[in-house]
Amino acid sequence: MALECELADLRRRVNGIAHGSGPPRAARADQQALSAAVAAAFEEMGIRGTPIPAEELQARFRAAGIRPEDNEFSRGIIEMREE
Repeated sequence: MALECELADLRRRVNGIAHGSGPPRAARADQQALSAAVAAAFEEMGIRGTPIPAEELQARFRAAGIRPEDNEFSRGIIEMREE
């Protein structure tokens, strides 16, 4: 429940920043708070390390023998891209 509340708060903050609400100084303060909240949420979930680009992750999947076209969710994304 606490994680859901935290996520809802993060969404509100991100939406506010993305839509330009509030003065720039407030956006910087919100960004700091958002970064801290995301870091805390990642730590809680055990997510550590430096993010890698999507292309590198996809290459790692392919190297491990995982084919996106074999995954129903990935197939849906691929089909939408082809429309």
